[in-house]
Amino acid sequence: MKRTLLTCITALMAFPLFAQNGYDGAGFYRIQNQGEAGRYVSIENDKVSEESKKISFAGGKSVSANIEALKTVKSKDSNPGTVIYVSGSTSGLTLEAQGMNTDELLAKFGYSGYKLKMSGQGELNTSYEGYQIDLIDFGYDYPVKKDAFCAVATLNFIRTNTINKYALWIFKKIDNVNEFFGVNPNEGITDGKKYYTTLFTSFAYQLSEGMKAYYIGRHFYDTNHVEEPIAELIEITGGKIPAATPVIIECSSSNVADNKVTLLNEDLTPISGNPLKGRVFCFIPGQYEDQNMKNALEFNKKTMCVLGMKDITRGDRGETTGAKLVLVTESNNDYNISSSLTNGYIPANKAYLPLNNISSSEADAIAKKGIRLLLPADYDVATSISKVVSEDKVVKEGIYTLTGVKVKDTNSTENLPSGIYIINGKKQVIR
Repeated sequence: MKRTLLTCITALMAFPLFAQNGYDGAGFYRIQNQGEAGRYVSIENDKVSEESKKISFAGGKSVSANIEALKTVKSKDSNPGTVIYVSGSTSGLTLEAQGMNTDELLAKFGYSGYKLKMSGQGELNTSYEGYQIDLIDFGYDYPVKKDAFCAVATLNFIRTNTINKYALWIFKKIDNVNEFFGVNPNEGITDGKKYYTTLFTSFAYQLSEGMKAYYIGRHFYDTNHVEEPIAELIEITGGKIPAATPVIIECSSSNVADNKVTLLNEDLTPISGNPLKGRVFCFIPGQYEDQNMKNALEFNKKTMCVLGMKDITRGDRGETTGAKLVLVTESNNDYNISSSLTNGYIPANKAYLPLNNISSSEADAIAKKGIRLLLPADYDVATSISKVVSEDKVVKEGIYTLTGVKVKDTNSTENLPSGIYIINGKKQVIR
């Protein structure tokens, strides 16, 4: 029983099993393999396959175990799974990423004394019954441009298969120069000037110039009170985002390198009252992988919204006021959310809005129009308009300002100054 558990732990240790050249004290790192592919470790799951638990490393046999939860990836600049916080000494390391901690993970199996080690050559290993077990890039015979999986292997396996370099790793400190983490607004949610996406990370960060972050504040979903479902966007002043905070990010560029953030190792005050939720993992096993490894949240259009954008048309003349941010439940001719999902699941490190305790009429309104996202000033205008409309439903004649002041006794717009008015209970733009 003890041997089986250790085997499982060895696999789990491989899950954040890293240590190597370039480590110079606690901080955020990326961990790159020294093999030809030069791939980076990325944590994709917090589960270990049942198959890997069955592998025995006893006696130093030539054996390896694939770790599906750990991928080695080529693309890393915008991947939160490649951002590893490392602390401790080379003879006893603790690694944290995606909400995982190697010490806590090992303690669950009764091995609280185990630590990860790093050799001068860059071997990342632990030991079992006196035998060294290393973390390797298991894609040593896989195309260098493709992603692969990590594995744990005995030295006999490494030497027999002549994959020495693929058992060596380099610590690369994230310094916003040679290594950085940036936001990638790649879902196509843009008004042509700004680019938007959602983000949910296990680390705190500081936005750079030209970027903003928002969360959701007040909201109306009932179209009996407002013309359409609306919610207020509240900007996070100062641009410091606490860890595990789901937000909507605004960028001035679609280029990741222009959207760098500074990683923060500090406990920021959590944001209260934010209804957005975040998802760390989206692991969907392939045909030949352990199906018990699945760790993904399926998108349900009846109970969830994701970020999108659509053209808003208002007024009796059908004027288009431009592209506006919305939270939507399904794709239609106005907006496409398929790029905001991963095969029908909430993507890793993205945010969504759960629709809790809403009426059937509210659900219908959201399904038809989405939830329009407004900045505080826009939100106040929208709700004041709704108030005027609600109070003056019986008024058939007359033109009113957005604040409810009557400016004409008839509905004629002749000689009316340019602006936005309430005419016959509806908002209308006069130019």
